[in-house]
Amino acid sequence: MADLVIISNRLPVSVRKTGKSIEVYLSSGGLARGLMGYTRRRGTKWIGWPGLPSDDLTEEDKRIITEKLKAKHCYPVFLTKKQVDDYYNGYSNSVLWPQFHNLQVRTGDSAKNWQAYQAVNRQFTEVALELSKPGDTLWVHDYQLLLVPQYLRAERPEDHIGYFLHIPFPAADVFTANKHAGSLLAGVLGADLVGLHTSGYAQNFLQSCKQLEFGTIAGDKVLLPARAVHVSEFPMGIDYLKFAHASGQRHVKTERRKLERAHRGRKIIATVDRLDPAKGLVERLKAFEQLLETSPQLHGKVTMIMLVIPSREEIATYQQLKMRMEKIVQRINNRYGNETWEPVEYMYRSMEFAELVALYQRADVAFIAPLRDGMNLVAKEYLASQQHRDGVLVLSKTAGAADELKDAIRVDPAQPPTLVRGLSRALALPKKDLRRRTSVMRQHLKHHTVDRWADTFMKELQRPHAARLPITRALDASNRKKLLDAYSSAAHRLLLLDYDGVLRSFTRDPTAAIPSPELLRLLRRLGNNKANDIVIVSGRDKSNLTEWFGKLPIALAAEHGAVFRRKGGKNWHKVTSGDTEWRHPTSVLFRHYADKTPGAFVEQKEWAIVWHYRTASPYYAQKHLVALRRELKPLTKAYGIQVIEGHKVLEVRPSDVSKGRVSQEWLIHDYDFVLAVGDDTTDEDMFAALPPGAYSIKVGHGATYARFRLSDVTAVLGLLSKF
Repeated sequence: MADLVIISNRLPVSVRKTGKSIEVYLSSGGLARGLMGYTRRRGTKWIGWPGLPSDDLTEEDKRIITEKLKAKHCYPVFLTKKQVDDYYNGYSNSVLWPQFHNLQVRTGDSAKNWQAYQAVNRQFTEVALELSKPGDTLWVHDYQLLLVPQYLRAERPEDHIGYFLHIPFPAADVFTANKHAGSLLAGVLGADLVGLHTSGYAQNFLQSCKQLEFGTIAGDKVLLPARAVHVSEFPMGIDYLKFAHASGQRHVKTERRKLERAHRGRKIIATVDRLDPAKGLVERLKAFEQLLETSPQLHGKVTMIMLVIPSREEIATYQQLKMRMEKIVQRINNRYGNETWEPVEYMYRSMEFAELVALYQRADVAFIAPLRDGMNLVAKEYLASQQHRDGVLVLSKTAGAADELKDAIRVDPAQPPTLVRGLSRALALPKKDLRRRTSVMRQHLKHHTVDRWADTFMKELQRPHAARLPITRALDASNRKKLLDAYSSAAHRLLLLDYDGVLRSFTRDPTAAIPSPELLRLLRRLGNNKANDIVIVSGRDKSNLTEWFGKLPIALAAEHGAVFRRKGGKNWHKVTSGDTEWRHPTSVLFRHYADKTPGAFVEQKEWAIVWHYRTASPYYAQKHLVALRRELKPLTKAYGIQVIEGHKVLEVRPSDVSKGRVSQEWLIHDYDFVLAVGDDTTDEDMFAALPPGAYSIKVGHGATYARFRLSDVTAVLGLLSKF
């Protein structure tokens, strides 16, 4: 029987040695807390570092530790103090952690630390191979072990290998600035399934693969020569019932009574975080200080309990953060406190479960405002604990949890006044509104637990995927007959057709590529067939498509799927709600290079801006294309937009727009025949979104996810004329 083997930097339990005594205790941290209950129920092997350097351990110590851990289904990877310093403190937490959180990398990016990172990743791999067998499922976790999936794949090419990143994945230009970005990305791509907390992180990962030219990007897959890697979002949940039912526990009640006595008559704002520059600890203290300065009526009536859990104290940046934070706490308490009231109750220590839940239950406000956070399970734990109270969550929009917890009061750490306003609003929110917000979010968390998260990931990992970039066959006479027979026998058909390069040949002037009378007659005939749904999915704007095809009995999707119009309808529906702040700087940049490139011009669409260079001088076009790509990078980071390259065009549009996404408007219905025909990279999303058994046709040359290939527009029209 196949086993599940979890591989992470830390185990869910840690080991300490006091004299000759060896003790095993629960680890802190979201991964340990989140997954421990799931693994107990399923039965797994969990491989990781036990938390103490091996330098002072005897062989007998190691044997005892291994036995004690094995009783808890855990298996140690022993690391020396130097390995911990170089691999963990040095590279993982001084280079990867700040980079992935959009913070400055100040130290640690040395050859010594990188070599240690590689060596320890190999050591974890070796232990995993020893403790598993071919056919097992291997699940690798987090940024400390980015190289392990590739090392495992080299030894176990047929095993199911999953990888989950518990921190944000940065924008492509930030990630690729790492001099080892290629090696790190190749490491992760050893997995069959790459999981991240949000769709934005997944898009950043895919864009990095594209920028570093790893395979072909087709929807949510990276198509490598021998395998397909699925990249998707899996928002992590918590053990909801553990927190929801804790209020009845004796120890929790005791701790809760202590808090009630100590803070009777006052409102409590709680913050719970590890010591970390990305958590926005200083920013929250300053926001509370500003609240007290501008709201003297709150003096003596509100206390901020700030729990900071020690972390990475060997790193200078963390030491400096702690000192800075404690100075601000002292300043606030000296300025505003008195004999009976301490505005900030600061605790720098770990906290037992009963004490933590009591704090969650007593807190009127949870102030969770990281600068950037992969998920932030504290926000979820707080809400799950609020079973008999009406606490309110103030949550940073830069936390991954913000994508799910939409009834929280949103704040932006980059705009400090929003933190103050968020606190003020939370303290004054009517009870009716409090109950509604908290109830809605609790219901979501109740159903989206850590067990469901892990089960969903495992089911997706076990699901069969295309083993490689499909072999695209020419649509020869035999395959053509099969396609036509399938069309003829189907009762409900869907045809998804690109326009330029598929139904109409390219022209030097895009405005001259109007449909021929023969094409219009063909589309009308196909559209009049009640068994058919015909959709033109084009990069053209809606005015072009309406003018040319608006009177035909077909559906239209414009600007690569940003907007669509159903068959027989007159209204256009948009699939993106993104802002348009990116348009002005992009337009300025595009016009600048169009002026420098004879023959190039800029097209403004409703949801996209396009730089055309079909009629430009090849020399100047290529020269300025390179410059444009480079200068667009900071815009993609700042505005969350994507850059798409097509046939002699460079297009910028919102990142949530694609032909694959808009195709789902029709693919959610049951069809017994589906055909999609496209000619460029924007059509790969559409091909990847198709159900098994669908017919997909790539027109022209180039790598593709399509099953079949036709040579040109004439061949496409010849095929459609047989329908």
